[in-house]
Order: sequence, then structure tokens, then C-alpha cells
Amino acid sequence: MRDLPAYLGHFHPLWVHLPIGIFILLGTLEVAGLLRRIRVFSGMPALSPGLRTLILSIGAGVAVLAALLGWLLAHSGDYDPAVVRTHQWLGIASAAAALLLLAVHRVRWLYAPCLAGFLVLLTLAGHAGGKISHGNDYLTARMPLDLRRAFGVPVPVVRPPPTDTDHAIAYRDVIQPVLDERCTSCHGASKSNGGLRLDSWDALAKGGKDGPVLNLANLSASELLRRVDLPQEEKGHMPPLGKPQLADDDLTLLEWWMSAGASPDKAVAVLGAPALVGEILDTRIGGKAPERPPYRGATLVHSARIAAKLGILIRSMSPDGPWIDVNARPLGKEFGDAQLAQLAQIAPAIAWLDLGGTSVTDEGLGPVEAMHWLQRLHLDGTKISDKGLERLAHLRRIEYLNLRGTAVTDNGLLALHSMSRLRSIYVWQTAVTPEAVNALGEAVIDRRRIARWKADKEDLERRIEEEHFDGNTGGSLRLDAAQPTAAVPPK
Repeated sequence: MRDLPAYLGHFHPLWVHLPIGIFILLGTLEVAGLLRRIRVFSGMPALSPGLRTLILSIGAGVAVLAALLGWLLAHSGDYDPAVVRTHQWLGIASAAAALLLLAVHRVRWLYAPCLAGFLVLLTLAGHAGGKISHGNDYLTARMPLDLRRAFGVPVPVVRPPPTDTDHAIAYRDVIQPVLDERCTSCHGASKSNGGLRLDSWDALAKGGKDGPVLNLANLSASELLRRVDLPQEEKGHMPPLGKPQLADDDLTLLEWWMSAGASPDKAVAVLGAPALVGEILDTRIGGKAPERPPYRGATLVHSARIAAKLGILIRSMSPDGPWIDVNARPLGKEFGDAQLAQLAQIAPAIAWLDLGGTSVTDEGLGPVEAMHWLQRLHLDGTKISDKGLERLAHLRRIEYLNLRGTAVTDNGLLALHSMSRLRSIYVWQTAVTPEAVNALGEAVIDRRRIARWKADKEDLERRIEEEHFDGNTGGSLRLDAAQPTAAVPPK
């Protein structure tokens, strides 16, 4: 029963709106009764003395109940003490005023000014409650500029978001927006559960009542990272179950920033962003909106014309999608830079491209640079060198790359470290060393993301294992999710 007061306090938001509605209705009905004296409003309803007493009795009762529940909630939550104190005393004053109003409502000359004053007091109490729930600026955060100027509300100075990923400040421009979106509703200026605020670097570095959430000596062991990595159903996971969760990309950015030293003021370029992080940042703050897929109809028309003209194979990869597979291998050395240039018109639609065994050179790779949706690329047996790979480094959707029998070296593979989705590369009969291939793999694979997925997998496997039924019929029987059985119809 020790937690009963805290439990009851959480009913305050449920009850607090009831007296507000009752007294606003009462005030509206009283105004309607006054307007009845004007001929055009003679049809307005009027309160009888008995109905007025009933409404005031109910309103005063629920006002007292709401104030009591609010007092219990204020002593069990982590809110801004100053705002809570204001709301608490305004709420208690409103409850007392409701009782006073009930006591004097039969004295007509006193009732009207008391009701007007009570409604003003109720409005102030509700405004203070809104600050607790939605922040101190909940009435002005979305206020149009014209209204701000009219009422003398300061116009916030908004710093334009960075368009250059490398010069963006990692904490300010990458991490703080994630915390603002997912964390500060419970760990901000108005409400700070556990005494923890995450709305600024100073607050984040300070930590909460249970200590710091950043372990600067061992950032991978930080409480902040541990909490967001916990399974959602586990006690202590943040954000709590039912709240909007951090997306996988959010977790990747948070882990990267912390592994890079959790600096409050260093730029992205200084910290060094792995391939996957760079791809996420380019979309979020680099101003690179996802490219729209090409139009299927036009792609098929141009593809048929180019295939007939060049004698290459071009096929659609799905019955309704725009993506195409281009194969120039059958032409061999007859297909070169001039022929490759004629693919420029359909370049945005090419997902697979086979240039193996052709005479394509580094200088002719211009059309390939425009193939932003390219996933598989065969360059084996061509004259491609390190210079050509540098031209293709921005193609971050490439998953498969065949460079067998080309002049590429270890230096060329360095340019591929930005291909965050690259999963297969073939470098037989080249000067590339195993060490360079291993370094490329480490650059494009996010080990922390894999570890997080493995933890999620283990949690799911544990939950599957727990979902079973054991029966004893003299033999042995076990039913679980991995062994479905036919349902037995009820008798």
C-alpha cells in the first residue's frame, strides 16, 4: 500500500478537466440567463435555483477531488518545482473558491462577481497545468510571427540547419535533435524524471539522481546507451514501452557519437563518420532528399530503342517496377565508352549493370556515375583502375562489385569505404591484398548494429522458448511456437 498515493495521483489528469468543463458550462448558462432579457435572445435557457445549486455542488466536489489528486501527483513526479508549486496553490485556491462560491451563490449581488473571479482563477490554474504537461512555451511555441509581434512575444532566433554534413556539429546538429524528439518530453525543462534532463549538453553531462548517464572513461558502458539498448519489455528500457521509440538509425548515430568520444563541440568531419553514418547524415542534415524512382513507361520505351541499337540485353526486373538489368557482356570488346555513353538516358533506372569483358575505361564512366540506384556492377576484365573507382565512390546503393582482372590496387579500395551497403566484392587477379579487403569490410559493416540485432534476436528466442505448454498424460507432451499442432475442436 506504500505506492497507493502515487497510484491515485495519476488519476489527476483524468479528473482535473471535469470541474473546468462544469464551471465553464455554468458560466455560459448564467450569461444565457442574462441575455434572455433582450428580446432577440428571449429563447435562451435560464437556470433554476435548484439546478444552479446542483451544478455548483458537483463542480465544487470534483474540484476538491482534483486538487487532492493533484497534490498526490506533485509529490510523486519529477517536475519543475517552481511551476508545480504555482499550479498546486492555484489548484488549491480554485477548490476553495469553488466551495466559497457554493456557499454564497444564493446571495445574488455577491454571486456574480465571485463567479467571474473564480473563472479567472480557474483559467490561471489550468494555464499553469498546461506548462507542466506541455512546457513553459506551449502557448507561444507555434505562435505566428505576426501574433508574436502584436503581443510582444520575443521572436526566437532560429539558426538555419547546416547543409554541409562535414561542418555540422555532431552533438548540436545530430544528437540533440534525436534527444529532443524522443527523450525531452520526460527529461526536459518541465518534467525531469529521475532528476535527469537531456535538453542540453550541460544537463546531459550532469546526469540525474542516480548519477551520470555518460561514462566518459568508458562510453560504451554508459547508462544512456545501456537503457536504449535494453529490450522494450525489460524494466528500465528507455523510452518506456508505449512511447515513441528511437529508430534504428537514431541508435546508430548515438552509438557512433559516443564511440567517437561524445564531444559537445566537434564537427562531424573531425570525429570521422563511417559509411553508414555518413549515409544517414547526408539524408538528415545534408539536404539530400531521397531520389524519386524513374517513370516506368518512359524507361521501357527508351530501353527497347537502346537495346535494339546497341545489340545489348536490357530486361525489366519486375512486372510493375521501373528497375532494369543491363548486360553488355555479349558484345565484349565491341562495347566501349561511346556505347556506354548512350545509356545516359536510362541511367536512373539501372539497378544491375554488367560491363564485364568490355573495353570500358575510367574516362567513360560518366553515365555510371549517374546511376544512383545501382546495386550490382560487373567491371571484371575491363580497363578500370583506381581512378575509376574514385569516380564511383558516391554510389552508396551498390551491394555487389566485381573487379576481377582489373588494374585496381589497395588504394582504389579506399575510395569504396563510403559504400555502406557493399556486401560482396571480387578482386581475383588484381593487386589488391587481403588486408585491404578486410579493412573495406570493417568500414562498411557496423559491428555495433550487428551486436544490437543479435541481442534482439536472443531476446526473441528467449520469448519463443518461454511460450510453451507442458502436459502430462503418462507420457510426455510439449507444445511450443516452433511446433504447431492441429487445434482440437471443443466438445
